[in-house]
Amino acid sequence: MLAGLQLFGSAISAFSAIQQGKAARTQAYAEAQQYEAERQMNELQTQQRHNDRLASYNSALATNEAWFAFAGRDASDRSVRAFLDRQKEIAYTDLSRSATQGFMESEKLRYQSDLSILRGRNAYRAGMMSAASSITSGLFKYQQIKGV
Repeated sequence: MLAGLQLFGSAISAFSAIQQGKAARTQAYAEAQQYEAERQMNELQTQQRHNDRLASYNSALATNEAWFAFAGRDASDRSVRAFLDRQKEIAYTDLSRSATQGFMESEKLRYQSDLSILRGRNAYRAGMMSAASSITSGLFKYQQIKGV
């Protein structure tokens, strides 16, 4: 009777360890999907910032060119050209910074997603190892009880 209870207890312990590992893996995979969705949203926002800044630059360029024309300044004038070139440089520096920032954030989220998947796999493996340990320990104790 006691030996049967020992085997039953070991089986329950092993089953519990496996289920715990599976649950942790499922939770980690869901977390990874969340990070991936956040990464995709970040890439979309980065593209939108890029488009907005480029539209702002093009609008300012058109306004400045019109203003200089109204003021009777030729677009080939060195000071006008220097002003417009500097505005272009500022705009493209902003675009570059925004793209770099977006890339870094996306890579951080990709890393977090990969790390979540790894944690899930490790939790599942730990659950399987714990189950194997419970079964082995249970069989050892069963042999001890049976031999008594």
